[in-house]
Amino acid sequence: MMTRQAITHLVCDCDGVLLDSESIALRVLHRELLPLLPAPAADAALHAAIANRLGMYTDLLLEEVDAEFGLGLSEQQVERLHESVGRACGEEAQPVPGIAEALQAIRLPRAVASNSDAPRIESGLRRCGLYAQFEGHIYSAHDVGKPKPAPDVYLAAAAGFGVDPRRCVAVDDSTTGVRAAAAAGMHVLGFTGVAHDRKAMARRLLEAGASKVFDDMKQFPQLICELVWLR
Repeated sequence: MMTRQAITHLVCDCDGVLLDSESIALRVLHRELLPLLPAPAADAALHAAIANRLGMYTDLLLEEVDAEFGLGLSEQQVERLHESVGRACGEEAQPVPGIAEALQAIRLPRAVASNSDAPRIESGLRRCGLYAQFEGHIYSAHDVGKPKPAPDVYLAAAAGFGVDPRRCVAVDDSTTGVRAAAAAGMHVLGFTGVAHDRKAMARRLLEAGASKVFDDMKQFPQLICELVWLR
C-alpha cells in the first residue's frame, strides 16, 4: 500500500478552479452546435452532453458529441470551434470568486496543470491577474503527453518542482481531472463552485477519487491547512 506523505505543494486545474471559463465554453459550444442537430428536440440533451464532458480536450469532447448526435463535423468546423472557444474564454474569463484571496492565504508553492493549450492558460491567467502566482510552473497536456484522465500533466507539475507526486495536493473540478490527479498519486480535492449541478458533480468527483469536495473558495485555505498538518 502506498504511504501518504506530508503535503508540500499545490497543483491547480485552470478552467473551473482558477478561471470561471467553462460556462463560457459550454455556452459557445452549445450555440455553435445547436444548428447542426438533426433533431432540434435534442437541445437539452446536447447541452447536458457538453456540460458532462467539460474538462476534456476539446477535440475529444467534440468527437464524442459528434458521434452521439450525428452532427457530421468536418475538420474545418472543429478548428473553427476551437478558435471560437479559445477566443471567448480569453476575452471573457473571470477569476473564480474568492480564488485570489484563497491563494494569498495558502503559502505552498503552486503550479497549474490543465488540458487547455498553453496560450489559452496564460492569456486567461494574465487577464484575471493570477499569472504571477504560477509563472514558471504552468503545464499544458498539449505539451507533456496524453491529456487527462491520463496523469501526465499532473506528473509533469510534480516533476517541475522535483517532488514526489504524493507530496502534492491537486484541485480539480472535473471527473476527468480528478481521475488524472488520483492516477498521479496526488491527494485530490474536488471543487464544485462553478458546476451547473453542484450536488450531482460532488457525487461524481468523490466517485472519481476526490477525498473531499468543496463549493466555496473560502473553504480552500482551511482544507489545505488540514492536509499540510496531516501526518
